[in-house]
Amino acid sequence: MHAHGLTEEEAISLMSIAVDFGMTQVVDGNWGVHAIVKKAIFAERAS
Repeated sequence: MHAHGLTEEEAISLMSIAVDFGMTQVVDGNWGVHAIVKKAIFAERAS
């Protein structure tokens, strides 16, 4: 939010439409979530 000047609402909206989430499970039962955000989506936004 701070690095790209987003409001909380904008950040939540961005996560819901532009972020590729993945879930992993390792052998010992732990779960992980990772997210990929393409930097190009910020190219046109003025900072």
